[in-house]
Amino acid sequence: ASLYASAGRRVSMGLDGTLEAALDAAAPAMRGLRFVLLTFGNAAFSELLRNFCAHARRAGAAHVVGAVDVGAFELLRESGSPCYKTPLALATGYSLDGANSHSSGSWKAFAAMRTGEVARVVATGLDVLHIDTDVVLLRDPAPFCMCTAAARAEFGDASRFPCSALRAADVAVSSDNMGPSRSVAGGAAYHGAGTFNSGILLFRATAAGRRFAAQWHRNVASPERGSRFWGKTSDQQVFNAMVRRERQWPGVGGRRGEWIMRRLHEDWDGNLSLGALPLPLFMNGHGYFVQAAHRSLQVSPFAVHATY
Repeated sequence: ASLYASAGRRVSMGLDGTLEAALDAAAPAMRGLRFVLLTFGNAAFSELLRNFCAHARRAGAAHVVGAVDVGAFELLRESGSPCYKTPLALATGYSLDGANSHSSGSWKAFAAMRTGEVARVVATGLDVLHIDTDVVLLRDPAPFCMCTAAARAEFGDASRFPCSALRAADVAVSSDNMGPSRSVAGGAAYHGAGTFNSGILLFRATAAGRRFAAQWHRNVASPERGSRFWGKTSDQQVFNAMVRRERQWPGVGGRRGEWIMRRLHEDWDGNLSLGALPLPLFMNGHGYFVQAAHRSLQVSPFAVHATY
């Protein structure tokens, strides 16, 4: 505990509120991988922020928290968690409301901010796993997402979840589907048939990954009137609209046993490789807490999203 407290003090001393300082503070945990977890929160969700950071530290995962207000920044800096002040924390009079309708002006400003910050970090050359604060990290997803030699020992090409398939994706997304066991054989076909959940969302710093992240932000922050993004109330709705073909369901293709989607929306088909984050490894709350699918499938998930 004393060693951690000392390390936390050293980190907090270097945190000046800038993104650059936060990334510098997270760099040692990257262990040479150009990969970071990125989440956002305000002081009203201090318990969730503490829980997120505690599990990320325990897993040894490189992470940065974008503070939505000054209170969150001070709280996180005091604990030694890599953090910075987002544009909303620097704005006068902004307050994020607690409504779950995702339709208020306050929420839309938050969604515009965080998509812009994701695009900003990806533009630095880092692969980013954008992750909600109600996600609990059980182990570091970086080796799997980057398909390191150590990860290939567990997730080789003959395994149920080969990391090489995900390594080829410019963007990869989690699923709101309810059947982790069905996803093992169903792969991209099963994941594509349900709503994509932007609460766990991987962006690579490839040219296509950067373009998609930047366009995601533009479609959330300033959608063209009359476009398919106009009137969408959340970044998740915009994400799904970007990749799915219009007036059909699921509007995106996928084959059983594969983890890369096919037949994306015409804007991105052939210009983007979209992957599925395997549901048994990136579980939702029902799959983990209710079904205990990790036990029946004998898998060790990287993360659990407290949905459902």
